[in-house]
Amino acid sequence: MAVEDKHKNKFNVKIMGEELVVVGDISDDYINKLANYINDIGEDIIKAYPRLPRQRILGLIIINIADEYFKLKRRYEQKLKDIKLLEGDNKILKEKFNKLRKEYQELLALLEEVD
Repeated sequence: MAVEDKHKNKFNVKIMGEELVVVGDISDDYINKLANYINDIGEDIIKAYPRLPRQRILGLIIINIADEYFKLKRRYEQKLKDIKLLEGDNKILKEKFNKLRKEYQELLALLEEVD
């Protein structure tokens, strides 16, 4: 075991009927959620294609998870772009607001002079 692995947790998980050892700086709850998620995808594939060989099922699990990852990554990157645009719009609106507030204060001062 490498020096950096000494402080990491070691887990035994079952994925698609196979026992795996996972080592990492993660919680038991998290690794179980990952394993359950992978198994759920595998079960869906097996229900749809019950005669597929195990290797094909594992490959489809990988493709499904990668597809989901890339779709979410694309959405995340688009949201970041949207945030930057909104920040720019917000800055422009703040400037307009401050300009209108200044004009309002000037108009109030003029009204007070007239009274």
